[in-house]
Amino acid sequence: MDEPLWVDELYKAFWRTLPGMLHAEAQGLAHTLGLAPSRDVPWSAVFSNEITLAAPALLAEAMPGVRGAAVQDALLAHLLAVIEAFGTDRIKDGQVRPTWQLEAILAHARRARDVALRRVAPGVDDPAIDFARADDASLLAIEAERALLASGGPAGFSRYHALSLAKQSVGFPASIALAYAAGWTAAQREVLSRMLSSVWLGLQLHDDVMDWQDDYQRGGAWAVVLASELRARAQGEPDQQDDDDRGAARAEGHGAGGAHHRGAVAYGPLGTPPWGIAATPKAQSEPPASAAASALIPVRRMVLDSGVLAAMLDGERRCFRAARRRAAALGARRIASWAQGREVQAQELARCEAESPGFANRAHALNAWAKAVLA
Repeated sequence: MDEPLWVDELYKAFWRTLPGMLHAEAQGLAHTLGLAPSRDVPWSAVFSNEITLAAPALLAEAMPGVRGAAVQDALLAHLLAVIEAFGTDRIKDGQVRPTWQLEAILAHARRARDVALRRVAPGVDDPAIDFARADDASLLAIEAERALLASGGPAGFSRYHALSLAKQSVGFPASIALAYAAGWTAAQREVLSRMLSSVWLGLQLHDDVMDWQDDYQRGGAWAVVLASELRARAQGEPDQQDDDDRGAARAEGHGAGGAHHRGAVAYGPLGTPPWGIAATPKAQSEPPASAAASALIPVRRMVLDSGVLAAMLDGERRCFRAARRRAAALGARRIASWAQGREVQAQELARCEAESPGFANRAHALNAWAKAVLA
């Protein structure tokens, strides 16, 4: 299966089912959401990896007995779930104006997503494949995250992992439903859930390192929150995050995936803290004003001095190591190979960041500049 082609074809088939007055807006939705520089960019080119929108299709090689129609329905349900989640998040974050056209498209996406999922695993009653449950968990986690970042207070990695896991709950149902269609056992579905958790948080950690300065200027960044916690501990201040972290883990355990996700929250890959999910490019941001840039200087110094970026990149490495091992165990060779490449990349970035704080952001900025200038 040519995943990028199928992503674009399935999305095209979806928007053609919409009322004619929504066609133009639906065709340029990635641009409207700030995920693409122009309306001509297809969804398959929005993300730097195929797995974000096409996870079920990449898993299909490990499911030789599953029907092609089921794979396509799982892919459609997954890509619409991810697109809808981005749209809802951008509206709630104030990054996108909530027009009636946009809200109508997202509502249609939710309905089409749910219908497609029911075709994949008809009659299966499992909270792990309930998109409504996943939506609720995601929205609660997003609200909790924004409140935490806006407060400016410190928080630890366990809180970060738990919220990241819950806010990306919509990334699980379609793949787990496909596992049901393939006749996978409960044990296999558990490994799949944990593998996806590892993949998504690995991507989230990477983005939260590379984009932390833009995130901070837009309202808050996890790198700053985590660095503040590390500094507080280094200065011997009482750690008041433990109770909050335990409460968060309990709360987010009710997200999509039910028992599978509760296990992931309690015992992340290889016995580490939970490696949850997420994935994603940030909206195009305007260059910060000089006053904003000046205000960032002491914050940037604190973040770099704390070593938190190297720690986050090492967490990314561990995520992809866990994803590689679990994908190999499931027979998902393409995902295992991709995860291995990301593991090696993260290891090198973490090493360079530890030796020269700020390296990852400098390299990222240079790469973006090269793409823009040399394209």
